[in-house]
Amino acid sequence: MVEWRSAIDKVLAHYESLSETERKVADFIVQHTADVTRLSVREIAQGSGTSSASVSRFVRHIGFESFSDLRLAIASEQTGTAAETGENVSEVSMDNIEASVSYVLENRIQELAGTAARLKEAQICQVVNLIMESDTILFAAVGNSIPVCSNFSFKLGQIGIRAHCPATTEEMILSSLSLRRSDLLFVVSASGYSRRLETIVDNAEDSGTPIVFLTSNPGSELAQRSNVQLTSVTRDQILTGGQFSTHMAEDFLVETIFIFLLTTWKSARGLARLEQKSLGRDKESTPTLC
Repeated sequence: MVEWRSAIDKVLAHYESLSETERKVADFIVQHTADVTRLSVREIAQGSGTSSASVSRFVRHIGFESFSDLRLAIASEQTGTAAETGENVSEVSMDNIEASVSYVLENRIQELAGTAARLKEAQICQVVNLIMESDTILFAAVGNSIPVCSNFSFKLGQIGIRAHCPATTEEMILSSLSLRRSDLLFVVSASGYSRRLETIVDNAEDSGTPIVFLTSNPGSELAQRSNVQLTSVTRDQILTGGQFSTHMAEDFLVETIFIFLLTTWKSARGLARLEQKSLGRDKESTPTLC
């Protein structure tokens, strides 16, 4: 069973698989978390523009037996945190900048803490070993998840690991046609849904290539087809409505994996020195224009 650090993280993790009506309930709960502990099912339904039956279905969908269980989980998480967060706000506003900054910071801290809590020892070992044993690593993503892959690919290249992150998803599809058993496919997708990524995963499976899948929706069909899942916790839905992903949690995960590689792989430091010798000159004796 998947364990989440907080009830809100659990709500957000299931968001992509919710119906439109259930999403209305989820939106209301994440936007009014501080008030939820004082509200009834009927009041949640009225506030979200749904029905009591919809609230009950939503609660069961995300893994709670009743709304009382969800409300109790949220209440227990709020205990002892009010003093730390200062003035309580539920949205960012120019009318209260200091409290809004604290609100954003608290959500990002909870995001990273929740992601770290989901990262297990066995996952780290599996991913590190797959990377070290692979001939070539192909990265795959869509949209603004691609920079996460580009960053990780560049870092791996700095320590001598052959990694390739094409600039577009179309190029990724073409590269996936050449995958072999000795390679590794590393996919980053917050939603876990994409027809183009599905094509890439199909090609990897056809060639017997191991797959690492980094997502905030571990229940997605694509994520379930991977050899190793890395789960990120995102609170973008609370802050920006989910359309504008920051990928802080994903960056944290790949940075953590990279640091383990740097300290585990004996050749890493030596190859990093060669990289510095080759590229470091570009930063030396930078001419100054008068």
